[in-house]
Amino acid sequence: MDWKKTETIFIIAFLILDIFLLVLFIDSRMSSSPTPLVSQTLEEKLKSENITYGKIPSNPEKGSYLSTEPLAFTQKDINDSKGQKISVLNANQRIYSLLNKPVKIDPDKYGADLMPFLKSDVFEGDRYTYWSYDSERREMTFNQKIDGRPVLFNTNGQIVFNLNKDNEVISYQQTMLGDTQMFDEKDDVISGTDALEVLHQHGDLKQNSKIVNTTLGYYNLVSLPSSDVYLPVWAFEVKHDKQTTFFLVNGLEGSVINTNDAQTKQEVPNAESDVTRKAR
Repeated sequence: MDWKKTETIFIIAFLILDIFLLVLFIDSRMSSSPTPLVSQTLEEKLKSENITYGKIPSNPEKGSYLSTEPLAFTQKDINDSKGQKISVLNANQRIYSLLNKPVKIDPDKYGADLMPFLKSDVFEGDRYTYWSYDSERREMTFNQKIDGRPVLFNTNGQIVFNLNKDNEVISYQQTMLGDTQMFDEKDDVISGTDALEVLHQHGDLKQNSKIVNTTLGYYNLVSLPSSDVYLPVWAFEVKHDKQTTFFLVNGLEGSVINTNDAQTKQEVPNAESDVTRKAR
């Protein structure tokens, strides 16, 4: 018997067996290792749910909690308002104006053609910015700005213009917030994209929705005996099944504000005279 040859065969056989066992071991370790989860981006998640959106503001922003209260108008405040018949209502906190000569506008221009009238004939009119137009009520709303941002869903800081059937402004009602006081130094406000992700994780966005507008503004969080407290919020205007809903995200704390106030249009007290109704 050739022992050398036999020894060589055994060595080769054991070597092949070792390689086979090593391959089995590696394969078993690979199969037992957890498969890494594939993380979807926010964009991918929204796309998979057919949630569309336009440009989301991404510039760094700062804001703070602040306090203010409704302003009481004085006779001096309305003395320069020419070509109008003005009444001051609600403890001098609401101006009602009936124009002597209607102002023709195009509602599709988002209030751009009303700006000259605002600046020249409305008290502190340049402190307001366009917010919405209600074609059924024929009302165009401008919101007051605080720290360069609009006050949202608050009738205490608005101008509501009333239009007739010929798209002419025939009257308006104005309220205003007074001086503001910040509670502390300005802090970083979360980005619009981060606010959108918070809203999505909260489960408020339904499939097949469309985010038609994103606004950073101030919202009345709580009312105190001496003043009202406001904070910066991201407001998302969302359309779904022909219904429009507004959702708010706290810009400082990154939490969804659960409120029905932001989801319904607030009625402005009706101070119209018979003359105004006939003009319509």
